Amino acid sequence: MGNCKKATICCKKENDVVEKNDVNMVEYYKQLEEEYRAIFEYSYDGIFISDGNGEVVRINKSCELMEGIKSSDVVGKNIVQLLDEGYYNNSVTLEVLEKKEPVTQLQIAKNGKRLMCTGVPIFRNGKIKRIVINSRDISELTLLENELQETRINSEKLQTRVEILEKKFNHEGYPVFKSIIMQDIMNTIVHVAKFDSTLLLTGESGVGKEMIARLVHRKSQRSKASFIKVDCSAIPAALFESELFGYEKGAFTGAEQQGKIGLIELADKGTLLIDEVGELPLKQQVKLLRFIQDREIIKVGGKQTISVDTRIIAATNRDLLSMVESGSFRKDLYYRLNVIPMVIPPLRDRKEDIFVLIQFFLDKFYKKFGIDKFLDKESLEILEEYRWPGNVRELENMMERLVILSSGRKISKNDLPSVVRKDHDAHKILSIIKQGDTYRSTFFKVEKELLMNALRRSRNLREMSKILGLDKSSISRKLKKHGIKIEYG
Repeated sequence: MGNCKKATICCKKENDVVEKNDVNMVEYYKQLEEEYRAIFEYSYDGIFISDGNGEVVRINKSCELMEGIKSSDVVGKNIVQLLDEGYYNNSVTLEVLEKKEPVTQLQIAKNGKRLMCTGVPIFRNGKIKRIVINSRDISELTLLENELQETRINSEKLQTRVEILEKKFNHEGYPVFKSIIMQDIMNTIVHVAKFDSTLLLTGESGVGKEMIARLVHRKSQRSKASFIKVDCSAIPAALFESELFGYEKGAFTGAEQQGKIGLIELADKGTLLIDEVGELPLKQQVKLLRFIQDREIIKVGGKQTISVDTRIIAATNRDLLSMVESGSFRKDLYYRLNVIPMVIPPLRDRKEDIFVLIQFFLDKFYKKFGIDKFLDKESLEILEEYRWPGNVRELENMMERLVILSSGRKISKNDLPSVVRKDHDAHKILSIIKQGDTYRSTFFKVEKELLMNALRRSRNLREMSKILGLDKSSISRKLKKHGIKIEYG
């Protein structure tokens, strides 16, 4: 009996220990479940779990918030059904089921969020029991990346603009004029500058087409944005596309590693001057036409179209209409450019402007070099008669040369370039010919004027002989014929 009683007591104690251990294990698993549930529900990443058939088992709160859905919307549905209903654009779950290995891919949810998802298969007895997908919203990251890219582009635009301004002389002055014809042009510019219509500036080289284009830009609503000049005559055909449209990194051998922004894109929100457009070969004309029509570009080596909002001004010293007729300039491009045509007259057709321009450049070079010069009456008259084939640019260069090279403060006829003096002499000789003069009378007048001109330029008969290319005896006979007396000192 004693042994039985002891055995009963021992058995009771063992049962109590087992029951106590069972209670501890249940409590342990409850706590473990709560911890896992908390980890599952409050994970920053979205967690999406489906079974081996692709049926959704559960999703966590982050997944709901991230994708803008409710657990009840998807749990119990097959992933194929969710694809059909437009919840996702593709399925990581199906990829995992097919490949039977972890898969990472980009997925776009129904609310448009971009998710980076990684699906991991869980096997039991060689078969997929569960698929756990971990997803993270990268929309904000993409937004930041886009902002960074935009900042980089703006920075590159600014840097390129600075480089352009450093390399090219930017004459921001207002055109100097006195003539009525230029006043009419200025009035037209002030009017058309308010509109974004395309301008076609034509005129001889050196008349100031670029200055007019810059004035249009400054008077327009785009004045705070870029003014970009594209010199078609200075861009080699092989580099035309990359210079105008830019290129992506690695687009061709020798390309900059970061790629390059083109001149057209630099003019976004501003004004694009297409200078010397008549120099473009037909192949490049097609590419320029496509941009003018669509206002879109594609970088060399790129695929994405880039919209460019710019006002276009074209300039040329060539007769584009004649080029269209001869087939060297595209008709469709001509009419795209010739919306508002404006002809800038040569300097010889607005002689009233010559004197004010001379004074303007003399003042300019006085400020630049500290040299004060003026022209005498005769030299001014000669310059006003000169035909100025290089127009305002030639006049500016000549004034700079005269200011620097003339010896005294006064600039006289002898200081003028020989080409100007010869032009003046020829003009003077031709001016003595009157309508109705015969060949004999005309020859007589011209010969006398040549003798008088040579006489003024020489100090003795020997120098006069050298100027005219005649021997002294011939000159003496001609002087006597015309009644010209030699008065050398």
